[in-house]
Amino acid sequence: MALEPVEATLIAASVTSVVSTAAVVITHLLTRGRERRHKRWDRKMDTYVELLKSRRAMGSACRDFLAKRTTPSQVFDAEQELKDLGQLRAQLSMFGSTAVQALDDLALIGFTQWMKAVSEWRDFDNMARADPESARKAEEKLEQIKTLSENGDLIEKRMTEAILAEADFKVPFKLERWRRPFRRDAIKR
Repeated sequence: MALEPVEATLIAASVTSVVSTAAVVITHLLTRGRERRHKRWDRKMDTYVELLKSRRAMGSACRDFLAKRTTPSQVFDAEQELKDLGQLRAQLSMFGSTAVQALDDLALIGFTQWMKAVSEWRDFDNMARADPESARKAEEKLEQIKTLSENGDLIEKRMTEAILAEADFKVPFKLERWRRPFRRDAIKR
């Protein structure tokens, strides 16, 4: 049984329309997937930018304190930081890598310890004029604050390295690589 020219034309048109529809659907699905990945990537990088700005503000407060003995609240808006912290932490948990999240946890713990040490130093420093023992304790606290500041700078540097490694599509940042350099003697347990 031979095909009539009309039948052959209809079959060819049907096959062509099915193939063309399939190509359009596949192209649409691939494009949509790529756009989702790009949006996720953009959100991830935006989160990292906000994270670095926030942690650098903390580092700046530490350096300013060491240089001028200014109160951290004069250079660092803790109330605004705490307000933004919840949203930033949520974004980081959604879009950040585990390495960057771990480094951020360390940065927050270190900054909390630093703030506590500064508060204790202020108490000792206020009593130092009347009590020589308080003056000695104030000097010890100041050394601890310097060590905590150095650790904070190192954590900030490692966080920047981890983010740059992700942005450059390099091998995932290894957490073990940066664990050793911190001075544990400055951290109270």
